[in-house]
Amino acid sequence: MNTRAIDYITEDFYESLSFQDGEMPDLENVQSLFFGEGVLVNNSFGRPITYTAETFVKSIETQVAAEELKQFMQRELYAKTDIFGKIAQRISVYEYSMADHQAANPPKGINYIQYIWVDDSWKITSMAWSDENENHQIPAELIGL
Repeated sequence: MNTRAIDYITEDFYESLSFQDGEMPDLENVQSLFFGEGVLVNNSFGRPITYTAETFVKSIETQVAAEELKQFMQRELYAKTDIFGKIAQRISVYEYSMADHQAANPPKGINYIQYIWVDDSWKITSMAWSDENENHQIPAELIGL
């Protein structure tokens, strides 16, 4: 199997989360990309924040409704995918912005995403991510420097 289908589902995930001021993210699509409940872990802070696909979507909906999140952009900068049979794992380096989608030097992070092949398509089973900070810099070989 090649990684093209996994490239598409990952791109779809990031694009579905991204939206401009006055728009809504495609959160229904986000949830459809996961197998079962899915597991998402944000480990960018002092303690991990854990979600299912459903609670992740609800968290974003709540932030948008409260106007705490007016726009968001996330896109992949680098990826490496390994496939074995009907399982796959991807290292996905991303950048994001909660302001201008064209912001210079937006923050970056790494997302580890796991997939399974089921019903003739790839589905996300889990992802864990951490944003870059002063103690943990993304290695140069993962951002094309």
